[in-house]
This record gives sequence, C-alpha cells and structure tokens, in this order.
Amino acid sequence: LTKLASLSQKTYVQLELGLQTTNEKTARYIRRGFESRAFERAVEEIHNACPKVHIVTHIIFGLPGETRDDMLTTVKNALEWKTDGLKITVLYVLKNTDPEKEYLNGKVKTLEMEEYMSILEEALAFVPPGVVIHRVTGDPPKSLLIATEWTKNKKLVLNRVKQLFLHVDSLSSNVVQ
Repeated sequence: LTKLASLSQKTYVQLELGLQTTNEKTARYIRRGFESRAFERAVEEIHNACPKVHIVTHIIFGLPGETRDDMLTTVKNALEWKTDGLKITVLYVLKNTDPEKEYLNGKVKTLEMEEYMSILEEALAFVPPGVVIHRVTGDPPKSLLIATEWTKNKKLVLNRVKQLFLHVDSLSSNVVQ
C-alpha cells in the first residue's frame, strides 16, 4: 500500500476490485475465494493508506440463486463500504464453463433485459452523488456467449440504458461518458 499511496500522490490511480456479490452462499458457489467482510476491510485499509486512490467495485447481477434483494443489497453494501465507483454487469454464460453445463441443464437461469434494467434502475436510484457509475453493461465475446442473448445487440442495450438514465434523470450526473 505504501507504493500505491506514493503513486497516487503523483497521478490519478484507479483500483478495481471484484466483489460480484455480498451473498456468502453465492460467493462460495462462484468460488470467489474470500468473504465479503474481507472486501470491506480491504476497501477501508486502502482508503486509510491511500485516500486519493479511486476504488471501483465490480458487481454482477443475476448470479445463480440470487434474488432482486440480494443484488440490491450488494450495491448498498458496496456504497456503505465507501466504494468510489461501480461497474455493474449481468451474468453471462460462456461456452466451456461450469455455468454452461448448469444453464443447459436448466439449473442456471439468466436475467431478461427488462428484468436487468428494472433492477439496475432501482439500484442506481440510491447511488449518492460523487459515486461514479463506470459501467452498466459489458461486452461478452459473441463467439463464446451461450446466454444472455440480448447482450449481443450492443446498440439495443445502450439505447435501453440511455432510456433508463433519461427516466431517472438524477442518475446522469454520475455517469462517466
């Protein structure tokens, strides 16, 4: 942390951390490798040692077995733990992965676009000013994508995201263009 603190005195430093979820059962299922409490402590320690470092938290909506409340709780926890920014995406199922087998066997379901956008809108509505929204969609490799099919149409997704931000106009001030 000393080197990171020193570097952040000279230039902008952004540190991206993969939280994905604060549901411990889901975290074990996806083999995240640490408990949510460890993430909370890490953010606190980084902020204490390196107050100028911009911490971005990665979150995935639609992880297996998660409810809408689980996803919203993850965002709320990241904000309570003083993240500086959020990168949110939807679960993708890719070829040759464990989730592919489970998806094809009907054990894993993915979010439809309107369901994702509805959860995203609710989550972003409680993000305070000053927390940067870095991303609300991603680009899965089309050649490997099994699901979520709607993410292949980037233009459609970006237009829907734009509508979402226009609908909740207070959100637009947080977005990195």
